[in-house]
Amino acid sequence: MSSRITDDTIDALQHCRLKAHFQLRGEQGAPSEYEKLLIEQRARLLPKAIERVRSHCGETELLTDLRITSADLRKGAAFILGASQVDDRFAVHFDALRKIDKPSALGSFRYEPVFFCATSRVTAFDRQRLAARAVLLARVQGAFPNGGTAYVGPGCSRTSIRFGSMLAKAEALLRDAERLQRAEDPPKLMLNDHCRICAFRDRCHDQAVREDNLTLLRGLGEKTIKRCARSGILTLTQLAHTFRPRRRGKRADLPLTQRDHALHALAIRDKTIYVLGSPEVRTAEVRIFIDMEGDPDRQFIYLIGLIVSERERVERHSFWADSEKAEDEIFARFLEVVSRYSAPCLYSYGHFERTFFERMRRKARRKKPIDTVLSALTNVLKIIYPHFYFPTYSNGLKEIGVYLGCHWSDPDASGIMSMVWRRNWEMTGDASWKSRLIQYNLEDCEWLRRVCDFISQPPHSELEHRSGGEYRVRSVAELDKLSRTTNWSKLVNPDFEFVNKRAYFDYQQRHVFVRTKHKSLRKRGSGEKRRRWQNRDLRVTHRIRISATRCPHCKSTRITSLSPRQQPKGLQRRRKRAIDLVFSPGAIRRKVIEFKTAAYRCECCQQCFVPERYDRLKRYFHGLMCWFAYQHITHRLGIKSLAALFYETFGVRINFWEFADFRHLLVCKYSETYNRLLKQILDGPVLYIDETEIKLKDGEGYVWVLASNSATIYMFRPSREGGFLRQMLRDFRGVLVSDFFSAYDGLPCLQQRCLIHLMRDLNRAILDNPFDQEVQSITAPFGVLLRSIVTTIDQHGLKQRHLQKHTKAADEFFGAVAERVYESEASKALQQRLLRNRERLFTFLRHDDVSWNNNLAENAIKHVSTYRDNVRRSIKAAGLSEYLVLLSLFQSCRVMDISFLKFLLSQERDMGAFAMGKRRRRRAARIEIYPKGYLPPSIVSLRRGKTRPASKPGAVRSDGGRAES
Repeated sequence: MSSRITDDTIDALQHCRLKAHFQLRGEQGAPSEYEKLLIEQRARLLPKAIERVRSHCGETELLTDLRITSADLRKGAAFILGASQVDDRFAVHFDALRKIDKPSALGSFRYEPVFFCATSRVTAFDRQRLAARAVLLARVQGAFPNGGTAYVGPGCSRTSIRFGSMLAKAEALLRDAERLQRAEDPPKLMLNDHCRICAFRDRCHDQAVREDNLTLLRGLGEKTIKRCARSGILTLTQLAHTFRPRRRGKRADLPLTQRDHALHALAIRDKTIYVLGSPEVRTAEVRIFIDMEGDPDRQFIYLIGLIVSERERVERHSFWADSEKAEDEIFARFLEVVSRYSAPCLYSYGHFERTFFERMRRKARRKKPIDTVLSALTNVLKIIYPHFYFPTYSNGLKEIGVYLGCHWSDPDASGIMSMVWRRNWEMTGDASWKSRLIQYNLEDCEWLRRVCDFISQPPHSELEHRSGGEYRVRSVAELDKLSRTTNWSKLVNPDFEFVNKRAYFDYQQRHVFVRTKHKSLRKRGSGEKRRRWQNRDLRVTHRIRISATRCPHCKSTRITSLSPRQQPKGLQRRRKRAIDLVFSPGAIRRKVIEFKTAAYRCECCQQCFVPERYDRLKRYFHGLMCWFAYQHITHRLGIKSLAALFYETFGVRINFWEFADFRHLLVCKYSETYNRLLKQILDGPVLYIDETEIKLKDGEGYVWVLASNSATIYMFRPSREGGFLRQMLRDFRGVLVSDFFSAYDGLPCLQQRCLIHLMRDLNRAILDNPFDQEVQSITAPFGVLLRSIVTTIDQHGLKQRHLQKHTKAADEFFGAVAERVYESEASKALQQRLLRNRERLFTFLRHDDVSWNNNLAENAIKHVSTYRDNVRRSIKAAGLSEYLVLLSLFQSCRVMDISFLKFLLSQERDMGAFAMGKRRRRRAARIEIYPKGYLPPSIVSLRRGKTRPASKPGAVRSDGGRAES
């Protein structure tokens, strides 16, 4: 192309590359009424702005209609009006230039661009437009201006604009314009929100329909379109074929919030309205349908329309505001109408009306009437979005209304046109514009009522008749074959239904086959079910008598044993049983211990008591709890499986809640080991860290893993915020190996990023941009560099003296990436990421035993992922935290290559000493007791209403008694 880049080209490129391509070729479209309005507003503003500039500076300091060159700018005029930059590539107009005292190639001064803004606010589009002119100006004067000046609105108020990061975006925008200028083929068609006011809207829409373009479907983002393209999905028809109805999970009661774009494409292909789920629309005897028209530039509502439907009676109201001051008045009139009715339901289409009500509530004195309106307001679009899929390209009220048979009196009526009509009324005062707006507003309310009536009806597959044609409505459940649990047809004969229910397996087991069993078997089975105390039928292998040596009240040793007749009421002295597992090299055997005791009286204080150890006696001993932890953590057996395992293997019945008790007691016992492992990791030279999300019964949270070559620690946090890491790692002096999560960036320690994560992202960039040579120029050298380093590691290990020779090659790679100017978005993103993490990518070259990947932490995370898939949302935060303590012990044993079960059975607290073989020989305790203040579940179940106090880990003191066997 030989056309120059103009103001229109730069403006168009901010919205659409194809529009900029058309303008570079000199093609002309049909400008929309809204674009014409903006041009007229700007034309009326220019004389006012120029007059305002002339009033700020004298005629001697002002130049006009100057062509921007170095020689002309060196003249040093304070203000230049109507400047232009014209060369072989550009023909760009500047509203004005203002001189500022900062050095440049021109001398001790430089210029910044000035922009005349017709609207009342400076938008992001205006800022980027001004930044693009600042970049062009910098190419002439040799220095970038830090900001610009804008004269805003009809009053031409002056405001300063800081550019910041917008200069880099503006420079990329101009480079993109230059690429389009050189290119012969048009860019890919991508419809967007700007198409509503674009001069080429009809042409692009027709092309998109012919191509069956994905961007016809409103709501599909650029990332989603790229993801579809990677899967070979390029059209709406192809996207429709990807829809697969899925049965909802256990939490099907949660409301739908997401939209399935594949189902939307299917609705367009089949020309059918699909209904997903069970939408609920609030209704009442009085229904009020609301629509508002406003001025987004001045941020005020000038028209409120509503239709009140009460049974067969329909009322229509319109409240018009001539100016911003009348906004409060029309809102008060609206509240007056709504307050006439008791418990009405209000309906709007979108969140525009709710936002207005909330704004009025903030400045209102009486908030209760507005709160009543807000509580009764229903956003119809919020119901349509997840549940209703119309065969239209968007969910706009006009598109859906036209499909359902609604017709607007003005075919061009839209939200954009309403702003044009309002400005025409303000300039001319013609009542026809006002009547047109009121008519359009009431029609919106009427068709909103029609849409509400439609979505309130239950879906069915029959043809619905409407004016001009007919349409079909189907429920997605009809497409979901997975929802059918059987292929049998429904039994219509009541006798067949009666017989069929009695053919189920469970029914026959409980009601039929049990009657045919032998009487003795039935009695035995029924007797087992009626047994009150479990495990009382187990044979006792050991008997121990617990006695006391002193009074627990006054510590006196002058105590006497009481006979059963002398024993006062209330003292518990029944026989107790404890169960344990004894491990030998060739077998595991069950051990059942029966304990007896007697009541005592102190001769000093005359108090009667039972030995304290008898009250705190454990029901299950350490060996059995170790076997539970081993099966639960190592082999990932669930609670139900463990209960069946203990009963089938050892004949021991254990309740589900008692397993949680086992876990709690083990955590209390080994919390010291857990803290010692954490300190060992933080004192080490290398720390590997990672995190993963987990869903809980009472919410969600994150599991963090800290690992080293000799230990692993898991911890639960309610969020992904990494603020606690700064406190935890304040004394860490090693190297932190992690992924690219931003929470690690500010930690005060040396860091190494996982190069496997980076390599995967580079590979994804290659797949997403297969013909981008700039991406290849980054990934290819990086692959060569990384391959040479890994080869050295395979030969010599992670030794600094062998790896430091690669530091020069790494510096050369970063230097080449930093010096080159990239044009494609993918290559620029890779460049920024590599340079931002430059000091964290090759830290392992300068240290011993620091890995270039984060596999230690990621491997540890796999155990959490498996556990998460097994338990889903059936665990709470407290139970998960206890599980993570035991999992930390297991994973640490795994990396230290020692047996988790043997470590638990040894009752050793120091895992390092156990690994080195420095094990203190412990004699098995004959009696095991609960920590002080701890209530086991069996006692809690008897004392209903009381809760188990939290017990602190630590040594358990006995009362000084002795055990006799």
